[in-house]
Amino acid sequence: MPDSTDLGILIVAHGERGGRFNNARVLELADEIGYKIGMVQVEAGVLKGAPSIAEAWSRLNTPNKLIYPFFMSDGYFCNRILPQKVAEEIGQSIETLTMLPPFGVSDWIAEGVTSALLQDISRLGLSGHRPPILIAAHGASIDRQSSRRAHELADKLKRTGNFGAISCGFLDEAPHLSDMIGDVLPNTVVLPLFNGLGSHSVDDMTKLAKNAPENCHFVTPVGGQSWVGDIMIADILKALRWSGAAEAAE
Repeated sequence: MPDSTDLGILIVAHGERGGRFNNARVLELADEIGYKIGMVQVEAGVLKGAPSIAEAWSRLNTPNKLIYPFFMSDGYFCNRILPQKVAEEIGQSIETLTMLPPFGVSDWIAEGVTSALLQDISRLGLSGHRPPILIAAHGASIDRQSSRRAHELADKLKRTGNFGAISCGFLDEAPHLSDMIGDVLPNTVVLPLFNGLGSHSVDDMTKLAKNAPENCHFVTPVGGQSWVGDIMIADILKALRWSGAAEAAE
């Protein structure tokens, strides 16, 4: 296992379009993770916008580097396209990259979401009512992994027994959010399953909210919630433990 002083973490995100921020969230997370882990250099780069992946990679002055994809699912893009794009950006072959599973498949996401939803429900004065939850996710017309991950999260939330009916709606596949939002049950809490605070989290959700009933409540997108940095740290430390066990076995 590499010494922590020799390790760099590159957080890779798509890059925000629209919204109210300019990749501020992923940069904020990089600072938080670097501060909390300590003795590990952490940088963030995006596919579109600034800082670029090449720029962030060049700032990692460490011999060992891990790449953490800040994406909500592990579908075709994250598994196939993203490694190619990162390799092209930094001028290396895919085989030399060490990529961790994306944020969206973390073992601890359901726990973080559950805790945050219960706090939101209390803040909204809905404690004891078990309000319905609508998970708003991206979806895709070809790769179904995004919707599979959303439904998996829904199943985990159902098993807690803390909420009412839980459903999923999508931007890019059926059932479409635009078709569902006008008919949601009273006091439905909408959870945007997005990792940044850009076009989907802000612009698309703002449009959706305009067509929602007055008693429909939109909460902070998952990627913008306060617990995310701690989950990412847990993922990184888990990967380092696996790395150490593998080296010890050699």
